[in-house]
Amino acid sequence: MTDREKWDRGVAAVRKEYSGLSPLLKARLSSCAAAIKSCKQSLHLIAGEARAAEICAQCFGECCKSGKNHVKVVDLLVYLSDDREFITPCFEREICPYLGDSGCLMGPEYRPCNCITFICESVDVFLQPPERERFYAAERELRSLYHEMEQLFDKCFRYGLLSVCERQEVA
Repeated sequence: MTDREKWDRGVAAVRKEYSGLSPLLKARLSSCAAAIKSCKQSLHLIAGEARAAEICAQCFGECCKSGKNHVKVVDLLVYLSDDREFITPCFEREICPYLGDSGCLMGPEYRPCNCITFICESVDVFLQPPERERFYAAERELRSLYHEMEQLFDKCFRYGLLSVCERQEVA
C-alpha cells in the first residue's frame, strides 16, 4: 500500500469515527482541540521571537525530512472539530509531504506536535532564558493536552496516522 493509500484510508477511518461521536464527546473534543490550537499558537509565537521563520526559510526545511509520520489522529481530530478540510500531502516529495513551496501546508495551530515543538540549535541560540522557559512550559502543556485527547477515545493515538495504517496492514 502506498503512502497516499494509507493516508486516504486513515483519513476516511478518522472521519467515520468522528461522525459517529455523541454530541457530548464532540463538545469535549472541541474544547480540548481549542486548547491545543491555542498552545500551538503560543509555541509558534515564541519561536517567531527567536527568528525561526527567517532561519527556517534559509535551511529549506532540513528538520522536515522525517515529517511523514508526524501527523497523528489527534491532529486530524483538531481539523474535524473545526469542520476544516485536511491538507493534501504530496508524498512524491523527497522531504516532508506536508511541506509546500512556501513552507508548511498547515497553519501553526494545526501542525503536528513534533513539528511545532521542535527547536533546532540555530533557533535555540536566539531564545532568551524567559522565552525558553515559556516555550518548554507550553510544550509540556501541549503534550498533556494530546494525552487528554487520547484518553477521550480510550484508544492509543501515540503513533502517526501512516504508522497506524501500516500496523493494521500487518495485523
